[in-house]
Amino acid sequence: MRSWLMIICSMFLSVRCKPDRAIIPTGPPVSHEKFLIVTADDFGASVNINEGIEIAADQKVITTISALTNFTESLPLLKKISEKNPEIGIGVHLNITTGKPVLEADQVSSLVNADGNFYPLEELLPHIDMVSVDELRNELRAQIAALQDVGIEVDHLSDQNGIITLYSPFFDVMLELALEFKVPIRSPEIASIKYPDLFPNSNMNKYGRQVAARFAVSNPVKALSFRKLARLQEIENKVHKLETNRIPHPDLLIDYFWGNPTSLNFNYILGHLPDGISELILHVGTGTWQPFYPSGLDLDYFKNREIELATITNYGLKEYCDSLNIRIVGYGAISGSANKSFLRQNSF
Repeated sequence: MRSWLMIICSMFLSVRCKPDRAIIPTGPPVSHEKFLIVTADDFGASVNINEGIEIAADQKVITTISALTNFTESLPLLKKISEKNPEIGIGVHLNITTGKPVLEADQVSSLVNADGNFYPLEELLPHIDMVSVDELRNELRAQIAALQDVGIEVDHLSDQNGIITLYSPFFDVMLELALEFKVPIRSPEIASIKYPDLFPNSNMNKYGRQVAARFAVSNPVKALSFRKLARLQEIENKVHKLETNRIPHPDLLIDYFWGNPTSLNFNYILGHLPDGISELILHVGTGTWQPFYPSGLDLDYFKNREIELATITNYGLKEYCDSLNIRIVGYGAISGSANKSFLRQNSF
């Protein structure tokens, strides 16, 4: 599942993308103070994803889990993982594109199709301006409450497919909720957009160009307006909003591992990590299959989920990060809580 802001931004920034290259770029690594949050996204969406995240948690190769809490049937397992690994922060992956809402369909009618499912991303885009902000707020609040209801403290907020971060009226709702629940938010700043020379040819960009082309054919006017929202200046404006409201957030979102989950690429990412606090997003899973899957779930990436899990669990992450003077942390390191900060920083 392509589960972060890069999907959307890359859709409308294709003119900035460089030609494909056959090799991973090289260059001197940055050697200043660096911190890394390692997050496994999409918990709850399917059995294989849940299994992969549980393995990653047990092997201490992640510091954070971002959960799709509208899949409420998965929350008892998440609670078990949290109790077994209390150093791992659990956040809510706010979701309006995969599966069904927490609230009844008639309470969020602008968010769901005739089957009561969320509109998958490409179906949501054409009518996004018809979504009720009040219904959106109520559903997202219910998703946060679902995590609290099973006794898990909310560690941070992120969003599925990045659409809530991209679309300004939705982003403002997420800011409201971050202030209400007093939690950090995932950074809107994306490595391959902020540093296109350092992280070129992102596979997310390539996928995004395909989505953008389809959207532009059927909705050229709306596609143009979304392209404006995805400009670097607009992203920086969102960061300014976070800082003005004193909402903690990492400095950068590393999108570069998706679609190229090799040890060689992982070496490159860590060796070229910019200063500050970066968040690396993982999409892990096992080979387990189930009879049915929720709408909006990207089954095509399942094989890569297995590869991501194998790479991250066989890597020797702590040792390599130590050699590069990278400190592995969690969202607690930026939330202002001394106890959380201690737990996250000592999770390895």
